[in-house]
Amino acid sequence: MFLPQAAIFDMDGTLLDSMWVWRQIDADFLAAHGHLITPDYTDAIKCMGWEEGARYTIDRYGLDQTPQQVIEEWFDMCADYYRTRIDLKPYAREYLSFLHEHGIPMAIATSMEPQHNIDIVLDRFDMRSFFQNITVSTEVSRGKGFPDIYLLAASRLGVEPEKCAVFEDILGAIRGAKAGAFQTVGIYDTVSEGDWEDIKNEADVAVRSWKDLME
Repeated sequence: MFLPQAAIFDMDGTLLDSMWVWRQIDADFLAAHGHLITPDYTDAIKCMGWEEGARYTIDRYGLDQTPQQVIEEWFDMCADYYRTRIDLKPYAREYLSFLHEHGIPMAIATSMEPQHNIDIVLDRFDMRSFFQNITVSTEVSRGKGFPDIYLLAASRLGVEPEKCAVFEDILGAIRGAKAGAFQTVGIYDTVSEGDWEDIKNEADVAVRSWKDLME
């Protein structure tokens, strides 16, 4: 049983089985512009914020677009997925309920865009009451490879980082949270399969299923 004093949750790939969507969107976007997706591209952008990721994509592939145009194209491609095809990971809701029943303060720290998708997910799965605050990547200047978003979320919860666990599925995000002195919990996702051994070694706790945290 894993019962932290406070908890901050990523959404895509952690609570939600959704990273496959962004991998597909990345592949479709690049294909539409005459390029094939490669693993090093996915690895490079997965911890970047939207602006940073768009600029990286433009520079890498010599695209004749502004960052805002790239971002808008990404968002248009994902519009229906969160309404109809995204699901929670098995036992994610049960674990949130478990923490809620024990009075654990909880927050979300997410890079999900457009931000109305956050509301769609929270309402669709009736999870809004679990969380005291929602912090998004656009509120800080650096991506999840740095602790900024987690520090802001923790400050809104009124807890010190050392007393708070961050739940993430990506190695770079786990490293970012650890840099802020947070306890880290690695949640398995197929997109991060290649990093799973490093996640297990670097996270304080690493599980392949949310169910494991309740046993």
